[in-house]
Amino acid sequence: MTFNFCPQCGTKLVTQTVDFKQRQVCPHCHYIHWNDNVISVGGVVVKDGRYLLTQRANNPGRGHWTNPGGFVEQTETLDKAIIREIQEETGIITRPRGVFLIGERPLSSLHTIYVNFLLDYVSGQINIQSNELMNAGFFSLAEMASMDVAGLTREIIHRAQTTTNLLPFQEVNLNYTSQYRLYD
Repeated sequence: MTFNFCPQCGTKLVTQTVDFKQRQVCPHCHYIHWNDNVISVGGVVVKDGRYLLTQRANNPGRGHWTNPGGFVEQTETLDKAIIREIQEETGIITRPRGVFLIGERPLSSLHTIYVNFLLDYVSGQINIQSNELMNAGFFSLAEMASMDVAGLTREIIHRAQTTTNLLPFQEVNLNYTSQYRLYD
């Protein structure tokens, strides 16, 4: 992503070599744009031995069945993001148990970090968000075998089934202006 102006002081950015890479730098306040990262969350929700899947209405992956998820808002914690995403997309209310898988996709234009949660079904009926999804539902592994389930989703569900080590989260106050969330 290219910025034209400094997000701290508004001065026009210039391109300079910093740490052997071309980076955008502010000549006034010396802000350096280090990289572009996106954090997204995904969830595996199991209800009565069936997995919650969503069918994508948009590209990439239009028509494929995937585990629900989406992008983390700037001021949102990871666990709140996955709860919100699942409820917005499907109407299902969940409670995170913990993180079981972290993935990434480092591209030159954008580095995506993908945090996957195992969640408990709490309540709700399927009510899809039609601008993002074509369909949603709970499916058994046998049903998924004949569905167009994305390869990454198949791998995520397989890992959720075999995980024995969830990373629970806790808030830690380190006497800074905000709290940190640690997964351990």
